[in-house]
Amino acid sequence: MEGDQFLFVLPASVDPGKRLDRVLAEDLGLARRNQLKNQLRNLRCNGRPAKLSTGVNPGDRIEGVLAAPPQQEARGQPITLDLVYEEEDFLVIDKPQGLVVHPGAGNPDGTVVNALLWRYRDNPYFTPDGSPEVRPGIVHRLDKDTSGIMVIAKTPDAHHHLVEQFSRRGALRKRYLAILRGTPRQRDGVIDAAIGRDPRNRQRFATNVRNGKPARTAWHVLRRLEGYALVLLCPETGRTHQLRVHMASQRTPILGDPVYSRKDAGFPEATLMLHALTITLSPAPGRPPMTFRSAVPQRFYEILYAGRTGSDGVPPEG
Repeated sequence: MEGDQFLFVLPASVDPGKRLDRVLAEDLGLARRNQLKNQLRNLRCNGRPAKLSTGVNPGDRIEGVLAAPPQQEARGQPITLDLVYEEEDFLVIDKPQGLVVHPGAGNPDGTVVNALLWRYRDNPYFTPDGSPEVRPGIVHRLDKDTSGIMVIAKTPDAHHHLVEQFSRRGALRKRYLAILRGTPRQRDGVIDAAIGRDPRNRQRFATNVRNGKPARTAWHVLRRLEGYALVLLCPETGRTHQLRVHMASQRTPILGDPVYSRKDAGFPEATLMLHALTITLSPAPGRPPMTFRSAVPQRFYEILYAGRTGSDGVPPEG
């Protein structure tokens, strides 16, 4: 059965007799209440089949499968992409903060995929009959609030080659720039901690959870600020929210993170201070690695110039 299996033992905070769908949505954050009917499979309470209307109590054992939401066919839209580099088989863009990579729940359009379907509408790979991919061109993704460098395939062969590099790593290297709330004690370090869905909130991820997947992040402090740190983050694996979860697990969350941190008193208007700075990979079989770079966003300079430090900690352009 396809989907994410889950198992919860309901905490004492759950109101006795509360409907199961409300518990799953409101107390556990599994999914929105109006999505549960179409996405839940094999729902059971204490080992017996259950309905969404079933009343449950603290200590009840709830299990089932949460299927992925149905995919909707995307349409092309005239959205401008900031091109860094382009060849016949692939392109590299600088994704701005706030732009979603592909359509999904809450973001049916206005994404990178919609822009690709419009820009390359004469390319058979970006037509419904020309590509087996639900998200044509997408070989890796950045969170909506993460800005920076992103590589996109333009042919099935390029897609296969690039996806293999992301799955096997090898010569692939990614570097991110981040500003942390708090300052690491050491100048360098490696976080080796498995990541999985947070059993208390299915919209989040966490370390030290059951069935977590191996995750490893190297970090280097570029500049120590007053209560903050400018760091370079180098993920050696590619788990969802990896950098955000790993840094939060060290009690130095990324400034402006709306999920794994809290609003900062010093910079209350800060958005997620995470930027994909560079990526190094082989663009095609037999070709040597190439490195692509994104410019440091203005939002980083605004914080670095806010009377706390100079900009000497920001990696130079080029």
